[in-house]
Formats: sequence, C-alpha cells, structure tokens
Amino acid sequence: MGLVCFAFGVAAVPSGGELPNGQLGGRALIRLLADLGLSETASRSLLLRMRREGWLDSERVGREARYRLAPAIYSAQTRIESQLRGQRPEWTGSFSGVLYEVPEHDRAFRDRLRRTAQLLGYAMLHAGLLVATTDRWDELVFLLAARPAGSQVLRTRISLSDDDSRRVAARMWRLDTLALRYRSVLDKSQAEIDQAQRHAPGAAAFRAFAAATLPIYEVSAADPDLPAELLPPGWPGDQLGPTLERAFLAYYPLISDYLAALAS
Repeated sequence: MGLVCFAFGVAAVPSGGELPNGQLGGRALIRLLADLGLSETASRSLLLRMRREGWLDSERVGREARYRLAPAIYSAQTRIESQLRGQRPEWTGSFSGVLYEVPEHDRAFRDRLRRTAQLLGYAMLHAGLLVATTDRWDELVFLLAARPAGSQVLRTRISLSDDDSRRVAARMWRLDTLALRYRSVLDKSQAEIDQAQRHAPGAAAFRAFAAATLPIYEVSAADPDLPAELLPPGWPGDQLGPTLERAFLAYYPLISDYLAALAS
C-alpha cells in the first residue's frame, strides 16, 4: 500500500500538489509501480486487494480505470505530511483513547477499526484500548462503517504525570528502536541524494529518487506524531522533512517532465 501512496504523491507534484479530481489513471499508476519494482500482474493484484479492503476507490472513465485513495489513507497522509513539515501537535497533558469490545464473529469490523485507528496515529496500549496524543475520534467515527450490534466503541481520556507520559510514549511507540531506524534511513537517503546528478533524466532518475525518498516516507508512517514534550532530546525524526526537501531540489529537474507526462 505504501508504494501506491508514494505513486499518487509523486504524480501530483508536477501539477502543484493535486491530481485532477484526486484521480490517477490506471495505466500511469501501473507504470509508476513498475518503476518501483512491481510487475504488472503484482500491481493489478495489489490494486484489486486495496479496492476490496476499502483503501482505494475506482471508476471507469472511457476505456480506462481511474483510481483515488480512500479517505482514511488521505487522513493518514495529511498527518504524515504535517509531521514532516515539523508541525507537531501540542501536548494537552493527557492521551486520547478508544476503548472497544467487538465480538469474535465481527472480527472484520474489529480489524478495520484497528487498521483505521493506526493510520490516524493510535497505538495499542492494552488489549481493547487504543491511545493517541491527539484526539482523532471524529475522523475515526467518520471513516468507520456502522458498528455491529453487540459491540461497543467508546471515547475516553487517560491522564498521567508528565514523567509517566514520557515513559508510556517511549515504550508504546518503541522510540529507541524508531530512532535507530530514522538514523539508518537518513544516512542512506543522504548518500543517494549526493549521487543525484549521475542519473539520466526520466525513468532512471525517478527510480533513483524513489530509492532516496521512499524509505523516508515508509519510516515516517511509523512516526507517532508525538508532541515535542514527549520526545527524547535530539529526536532524529526532525531531520526527515529537511532531507526530503533536499531530495526534491536535487531530483525534481530530472523527473518533472517524466511525471507530468504520466499524470496527464
């Protein structure tokens, strides 16, 4: 799914950050996925699976299918983009929680609840309890289907001391491990960016651009979007946005015509 989101994001760049009607043509999408290493068969299987799971919408326009990311994915991308721009939320002093109980025979709804909540920034604190540092309840309710009979999904709030909040955040989101991933990705991406001018414009440069930036987007999806008060000193996640900006400056002259042709 991350490859599809990446393809939508880069295809929107030449048109000022927004695809017409939010849609990307099937042929262009499959071509971009091929550049990212997926065969046509694998790409079509992936798109079908995303449609069935409700993460991708499609419609026919003439003889071609056109795709649009589902609202839950757009919400997740908005959260990630804000974090990459350094726009972290304010700390209110308490965690926002979702307390849920869903019968086993409705596990499809339970799984969708968990996946959607995680896309919005929630993490599992305990079985049946998801928490986040910002209140995403309204978004979550909007994106979910109607709750099955016999289940409950409740809004709650958890207040801890500042020290306990930092300890809980560090354990729940595994900040030490995440920091190591950030540093590894940043080192590799910066090395790729230094070699940008060695690539021919067009598809070759796009593949190099993907090698430099896709790992940043992938690791940023794991970022819990925590307020600064809950992060350890010298948090390397703050360097992801500037590294992406450097990559765009280095690669954009080499890939803009190629992406514009595909998007059109």
